[in-house]
Amino acid sequence: MSYNKKQQDTIFSTVTTPLGDELTWRWEDKQAVLLTEFSWEKKQRILTILRRLFSEEWQKKNIKQAPIALKDELAELAKLSKDQLIFTKPATEDTPAIAVIWWPWGHGATYSMRIKILNSNYDDAALERGKASLFTKVLQRIKSR
Repeated sequence: MSYNKKQQDTIFSTVTTPLGDELTWRWEDKQAVLLTEFSWEKKQRILTILRRLFSEEWQKKNIKQAPIALKDELAELAKLSKDQLIFTKPATEDTPAIAVIWWPWGHGATYSMRIKILNSNYDDAALERGKASLFTKVLQRIKSR
């Protein structure tokens, strides 16, 4: 689904407003994300806010368990290395699914963060797979009798 500029601003503000005015955001066309870069001094405060805003936190150790639809949509951004994080929350009636990609730079003094509006609610795909899996299990039980 595509959103006009005003709709995008409203959606992005659900993340940018709680983070405060000290971050400077710009649009990155290549990834279709809102991007900011900041110094290490802001790291802990920003992480605390992100953990309060988002229901899911993905890292190198658990990204393999992320829904396939989410990994497919994030593509290269879902290939995480140490200390890189992805925060996600599924869509609600009022907002689409959103991902924040947390990227520490190699030298450790600078971080970048990208906010991406996801095209689909990745939880819908997981729900559908769960229904299909349950249906398959029921069929197998019936056949085995």
